[in-house]
Order: sequence, then C-alpha cells, then structure tokens
Amino acid sequence: MELAYINENTEESDAMFSCSDNREHLYEDMDYIPVSALSAVIWEDEDSYSEAVFDITNSGDLSVTKPIADVFMSFDPYGVAFLPNRLQCMDGLSTQQRYIIAINNELDVLDEDKSVIKNVIRHYDPKKHGYDVPLEEQKPFHSIIVSKLYLDREKLESYPMNRRHIFRVKGTNNFFFSSEVYDELYNIALQGLACGLTAFKFDVDDEAPRR
Repeated sequence: MELAYINENTEESDAMFSCSDNREHLYEDMDYIPVSALSAVIWEDEDSYSEAVFDITNSGDLSVTKPIADVFMSFDPYGVAFLPNRLQCMDGLSTQQRYIIAINNELDVLDEDKSVIKNVIRHYDPKKHGYDVPLEEQKPFHSIIVSKLYLDREKLESYPMNRRHIFRVKGTNNFFFSSEVYDELYNIALQGLACGLTAFKFDVDDEAPRR
C-alpha cells in the first residue's frame, strides 16, 4: 500500500501566514464540526508578496488554490473542512481564489514499536516565561516529539477509504494523503495548475516522511 506526502515546498518558501480574523476557532480544533463560510477567512503575512506565494502554503492547516481544492473535494474526504480563503500580503489582498483545508480527521495508526517518540512536559517558569503570563497559560504543556515515524498497516486498513484519503496521524502533527489523491494532483500539475509543492508517494511499511 502506498500513501502520499503533499505539502508546501518549505525549502523554497518564505511565507509565514497566520489567521487575522476571528474565525480560526471554526476549524482549528481536532473535533470535526462541519462548517461553512460565505466570506473568505483572511490569513496574513505582510512580509510576502502575493505573486510569490505557492499554490499550497502551510500554517498548521493548508491554504490551497482552487484547482488543488477541487481535487481534494472530489474525494469527499471525511473530517476535512473547506473554507474560502484570501491572503493579506505586503502588496494587499490577493486576488487568487483559495481554500483553507482544515484536516480534522485523526487516525490512530501510529506504529509505536517502530517509531521513535519522546514525550515532553514543559512547566511554567516565571523567570523564563515572565511573571505576567495569564493563569490559564501557566499550566504544564504536554507535547510529543516524533523523530522517526512509522505507520501501522493493519490499523490503517481498518479504516474506511473515505477516512484514508486525507488524514492526520493521531499524536503527531503529520498528515498524509492517499495515492489516489496524489495521482489526480499529479494530473493537474502536468497542466501547470499545481506549483510550489512537495509531493511524492511512499510505501506504508517504510519510514514516513515528516515536515
């Protein structure tokens, strides 16, 4: 079985967008709630020119151009929200028709025996973090650092296909796509409709790529 890694070409991109309106809560949680929006959600990076932004840009979730979004939507993937998006750049608001791809479909497919995982708990330190940190932000922060990532084939195959097209690996920040999604994306890339991305297939039994 093959999966695909599809992401912004981060080695060539300098873009660092963040959501600049108050609707990020609609899609940022892993609890999938179907949502829609008529007006575009604004992402902002005033250090980038709109013409220099790639067709995929990553800010935790993805912002993609319409041809790429059309490919993703054609698979009707479970747990993925598609919201209209505009980019506020150094030269103003971009005119591209873009969509946020919020991947809220988490699959428990981590191979814990083969993966190398480190659990980290960071505690609030007033000398390091400051004395004016709000109480709710002083709680211990738990994170998982995955230095080698392997997926469990049997666990993955236990999920229906509509959950395997676009998914995040539970317990990590990594997301992957089915080989079928890759094939359709490759077809539009040949037409010049998908540029500035890193995309390739890999065998599910091999070490999985990480961003």
